[in-house]
Amino acid sequence: MRLKHNKKRNTAFLFEALTREYVKSVVKKNSARQSLVKKIIKEHFSKGSILNEELSIYKEVLESKNLDRETAVGLLGEAKQRYGTLGKQNVFSSQNRLIKEINYTLSSEVFGNFVPNYKNLATIYNIFNDKTSIKEKMLLEEKMIESLTTTNTEEEKQHIDNLTYKTFVESFNKKYSELPDNQKELLTNYIASFSDNSLGLKIYLNDQVSELKEKLKNFESSTVLKSEDLKGKYGEIMLKLESYKDMEVDDVMITEVLKIQGLVRELENA
Repeated sequence: MRLKHNKKRNTAFLFEALTREYVKSVVKKNSARQSLVKKIIKEHFSKGSILNEELSIYKEVLESKNLDRETAVGLLGEAKQRYGTLGKQNVFSSQNRLIKEINYTLSSEVFGNFVPNYKNLATIYNIFNDKTSIKEKMLLEEKMIESLTTTNTEEEKQHIDNLTYKTFVESFNKKYSELPDNQKELLTNYIASFSDNSLGLKIYLNDQVSELKEKLKNFESSTVLKSEDLKGKYGEIMLKLESYKDMEVDDVMITEVLKIQGLVRELENA
């Protein structure tokens, strides 16, 4: 079953595409573009905005896993009901403004960013779309219920087009392989905080800072830090990590934590 999917009208896709554009700008150390992407996300997905409300409905469906069938059916029904309360014209107008800003401020290439859960986003989009036929909608809802109730973590991977995925992986490995998993995770949490109250980011950052401090303490008496200069820098870094508990999270702090993550990795591999 092939359904039409206008990804530019899929708010969750737009958010995911911008998320990946932000990560790319960080990897390429393009601070100007990084600031532009962040500004667009904050402006259009801020808490209380219509696109944020729409995105939150997508997220509640996408992030729900291992449910029993009754709960999955109820969740999907509630999501459809909540989606129906959104003003369609307001959503359309807000999407227009976002699409226009992406085109003129960044470029249409953003819409070509690979989004791993693209097919699930398209499925939800068509479930919410009034233009989807009743029969097609029922089939899609059944497919989504299966996804919500499955315990197989490989299920989602099977939905990704193999050729597209292979092409993306090859391209990503060439350009962005230097970005370790913990740095990707930090950036993902930071970007997600642009559209919520940053609670998830604060919890993650608190855990990550504690982990970095513990790892650095292991090198306190190490021969790796034998020079006075390195010992001085070590002390500065520990003080910096300690100071984060009283600071607001911003680009500067995230950049510093990324650098400290990189330093710890180098020390571990020394």
